Amino acid sequence: MKKKVLIVILTCMLFIGIIIIVYCAIGGKKPFKDLEPSEIVSATVRLTPPDITIQIEEIEELTEYLNDVVIYNEDNSYTEYSGQGVIFTLKLSDGSQTEIMAYNPFFVIDGVGYKTKYEPCQALSAYANKLLNDENANIIIEEPPGLTVISDETAFDTLLGTYVWQKRNSDGTSTETQADSPHPLDCENWLFKFETSEATATLNFAVKPSSILNIQCWNDNHWNNHDASSENITFDRYEIELKPGGYIYEVVAEWDTEKSGYGGIAHYYFYIQVLENEQ
Repeated sequence: MKKKVLIVILTCMLFIGIIIIVYCAIGGKKPFKDLEPSEIVSATVRLTPPDITIQIEEIEELTEYLNDVVIYNEDNSYTEYSGQGVIFTLKLSDGSQTEIMAYNPFFVIDGVGYKTKYEPCQALSAYANKLLNDENANIIIEEPPGLTVISDETAFDTLLGTYVWQKRNSDGTSTETQADSPHPLDCENWLFKFETSEATATLNFAVKPSSILNIQCWNDNHWNNHDASSENITFDRYEIELKPGGYIYEVVAEWDTEKSGYGGIAHYYFYIQVLENEQ
């Protein structure tokens, strides 16, 4: 009789253990369910693409999304997938730092990937993209953003020239970096020579500047001649008028440092030859 009771007890314990294992595998766990807004000193999110980092101001809203995240079994096959990664960096009140990435159907915590529940992970990703599309977003710009020029439905990169750039340090101070470059007319060997049949081009900055200070150009007959006079270019926001023939262009843009502590003035160079339309 005692032996039968013992068997029943062991069977029940085994059954309960199986239930617990199945529940953990199916039900998952919430790694940040107890995280409080007061525990987060600061937070940023980097969206890749477009490789832009944003300072998060509303910590409480971020915490609510993190509280809902559910992860399942460990799975590092996320490295084999392509798509947009949304990477949050949290500096915590205990002095530690953690990096988490929403990358459906995965959630990555400090480099370790897990399968995740779709809805909370998607909500976190949507939240990050909402911040990106906010015109008042506090974008962290560590260095001058890239500039591409689009004309005749083709985009090409420009050459970053001289710049003065400010970055905010973790202690609240700022560091300024300066870089000099050759005169635009000395950059013949570094500029991609682009041809177009269009009379205009569009400036596409990775992060839009506060203002475009100046655009000028030189005829390509004046390579290496610093005494050659430049011509000012007419532009309407990000659309510029192109000169007929071959010209070297210089764009000077500014990013205001007042809000984020990041920004400065940067010069960009590019070459376009406007082809004559065949009659």
